[in-house]
Amino acid sequence: MKKKILSVALSAVFVLSMSACSEKAPESVAQVSTEVSTEVEASVSATENDGTYVVMNIPYGDFFAAEFEGGENVDAVTSATMNKAANENLTGGTYHLEDNSKILGVSFPVLVKEGVSLDDSLKVADEAALYAAADFSYTELSDVPAYYKELSVDESGKFVLGETLGESEELSGDTASVNTATPWGDYEIDLDQSLSELTVFAAKVHTTDGASYGFRSLENLWRGFEIAFATTDSYVEPHGNTVVYEPYADLPGKTVDEVVLYTKEGIKKINVNLYLPLKFDNTLEVANAKVSDKSASVTVEGYPEGYDFAYEVSGDSTDISCDGSNVNWENAIAGTYTLNVTDNSGVYAPYSTSFVLSTDKAVAVAKEDGIEKAKDASDEEFTAYIKNITSYVVNGEEVAGSGKRGAKIITEDGSADKTLNKVFKEVGEYEVVIKSAGFPDVTIKVNVTEVAPEEEKKEGKH
Repeated sequence: MKKKILSVALSAVFVLSMSACSEKAPESVAQVSTEVSTEVEASVSATENDGTYVVMNIPYGDFFAAEFEGGENVDAVTSATMNKAANENLTGGTYHLEDNSKILGVSFPVLVKEGVSLDDSLKVADEAALYAAADFSYTELSDVPAYYKELSVDESGKFVLGETLGESEELSGDTASVNTATPWGDYEIDLDQSLSELTVFAAKVHTTDGASYGFRSLENLWRGFEIAFATTDSYVEPHGNTVVYEPYADLPGKTVDEVVLYTKEGIKKINVNLYLPLKFDNTLEVANAKVSDKSASVTVEGYPEGYDFAYEVSGDSTDISCDGSNVNWENAIAGTYTLNVTDNSGVYAPYSTSFVLSTDKAVAVAKEDGIEKAKDASDEEFTAYIKNITSYVVNGEEVAGSGKRGAKIITEDGSADKTLNKVFKEVGEYEVVIKSAGFPDVTIKVNVTEVAPEEEKKEGKH
């Protein structure tokens, strides 16, 4: 195919009208044409060349318009965590407002058909310059891309962006699963973690009833292998971001049979069989109790009539079960446990709740720079003590001891890790109170003779 240099200006009215589309949040998904066209007449040149390839900034709505019915309503992403929006490792292949408060769309290969011309003022030097450039900015390609969209002119003289053409790669969906307990939406589709090596800037899922849905970088897509989305207005995003849920409101109860990932490494198609179970408001609670109580009461309310209950208790003891009214045990170890309730019919979502079994028995005692097993404690109890550490009080200041950002001061063998420079900031002796769920506190002394080098910082989830 021949190449030509772009020269004739595209109407500024086209640029302005398409830019306005990308700034307006959708009220709902409408039934619309699968092609997007403007209200502006196209400029037609006399050249006989087949066309020219460029990489172009395409607003999400214009990108998805030809991919599925209703795709033009996929909106820009508003982000309160602007440092992540500006991180090209997380949002590569997209473009942004200058302050990174919005991710506007994708930078995607486009074949500009014969007779169609672009505005020279929107041309940038290279793909890197597209990252903060305006809607429909572009840079020319010297090689034919493996995938692209066509920009052409319809019979009425309007511009049209077609569906994605070119090569795609089929990937296995054997490890794909659905998470209904994610903090990042009402649902999360988890793909194989090997996909984290890809730079994914957009995605589409297809359901067995013939519908498709588009997803965007950061708000929906994370590290290439997670697709999270809200389906109700009751979902609250942890960072305070405004999350669009209306386009996905009818997804619960459907089965996803294909996931399409648009990546800088090419188009990836994954065949899956993922049912999205129905969720509902409910109450599930287990009363905290002492291990000597032998049972704890359970509250189960708000479950639909067709829910076929199955109960399972997970934790440090196998001698513990639930009959729907009570959790029962004979010789449980203290600590945090989880009651999991699932629907045997598979129609409804599973739910879970945590509870604590406590003891007055000391299973750990202080030693120099750490703890050791108490004289009358078992190995299992000592292991459970360390596993259930939730926090520390270091020289009077509370420090989280669990979770993603928790400091693991006490290691698996009971010794104190003195290399945690965010905890042990200077040389000296520290008093550390260890708090483990269900167990009595233990106070130790940690003597730090040398402050460790600064820890390497890593980018966290969302």
